[in-house]
Amino acid sequence: MDDKMLKGKGKFNIYGSKAVISIPSNVWKDSQYPFRRGENVEIEIVGDELKIRKIVKESENKSEKKVVLVVDDEEEVHELLREYLSGMNIEIYSAYNGEEGVKLYRKLMKGDKKPALVVMDLNLSGSKKLKDMIKHFMGEEIDGVKATRQILKMDPDAKIVGFTAFAHLEWGKKLREAGVENVFGREIGFEGFAKRISEILA
Repeated sequence: MDDKMLKGKGKFNIYGSKAVISIPSNVWKDSQYPFRRGENVEIEIVGDELKIRKIVKESENKSEKKVVLVVDDEEEVHELLREYLSGMNIEIYSAYNGEEGVKLYRKLMKGDKKPALVVMDLNLSGSKKLKDMIKHFMGEEIDGVKATRQILKMDPDAKIVGFTAFAHLEWGKKLREAGVENVFGREIGFEGFAKRISEILA
């Protein structure tokens, strides 16, 4: 071994939750590399260059974000949910009607990104007019109830919660009967709902 290479024994010191490798040598003096307990490091010496790097496990490189699918006809709701859920380690996908929600769930499943949670609205008509909401309620179009049933038929293990202004009406009862885990009314607020989502995904 060249005289410029390592001489003496390296030291391993622990300071609380951190540790330091000290390598005495003619070239690098007391070269130190801090790392956390439990981390693996690799030391490589090339000429006069000392390389110390953390060995990162493959699982640490991969994103472990949970996928959340939001099915709601109001763009403002999507924006608010993104804002209030932004602090969580999740990836949000948006669908603006029932048919789109079912198709997107299927696509995510096939792409190995099965949603950890679906947030389902009831009125997916894209309208505030009573006649349009009645059509949805009567099952003439794919409302939140029908979309929920179709997703659960596709994936019986799907986890779905309702977040709707109609939570305490007969329509909300139908959503519960369709198989959602819970139905939250909009009166809970976006901050309150975000807290519940955090608990569900924990």
